[in-house]
Amino acid sequence: MPIEIINNGASLKIKNGAQERNIMKSHIREIVVVKNNTVKIDIGKGALYNVFIPYADVLQPTTASPEALKDAINDMLTVITQGMEHQTQNEEITKLNQMNETLSTIRNSVSSLDNKVFFEPALVDESNPNIIYKGYANPGAKMEEPVWAIQKISYTDDVCTYQWADGNKDFDNIWDNRTALVYA
Repeated sequence: MPIEIINNGASLKIKNGAQERNIMKSHIREIVVVKNNTVKIDIGKGALYNVFIPYADVLQPTTASPEALKDAINDMLTVITQGMEHQTQNEEITKLNQMNETLSTIRNSVSSLDNKVFFEPALVDESNPNIIYKGYANPGAKMEEPVWAIQKISYTDDVCTYQWADGNKDFDNIWDNRTALVYA
């Protein structure tokens, strides 16, 4: 009976006549050629749950050999994301973990704003009589880390000027570098 193997998004659809079976791609552990003419799809639940596909019965995809069929099925496991190259599921999981870390950083920054971080500076440098530097950061921030928003207050001829490092209130400056930073 002719067998069709179809890439069905998150699963592989295997049609054998009137029977259809969907195998979640995330469940597939290994695809190998056994007995020189059969492709085995191992879904990691023991020998009785493996799927054995006789190469000679496969109508779709058409390939030149059992080895080529195995490669074609492996290619179907590749996830295609819009605007990006082909990536495997593990690469996608890695990217999701990186996004989770970024979201955690954003969450901490928002939390610091909720804690009124801009009401009081964490550090103040008044060593120069005409310039005051105020550093804003989360509690416990190290002075050598780029986690500071730094304000410079200058006094010239009874005029007070307020400027921020890099011209913004982003938490991306190093407190130890405050005198060398560009303020706007």
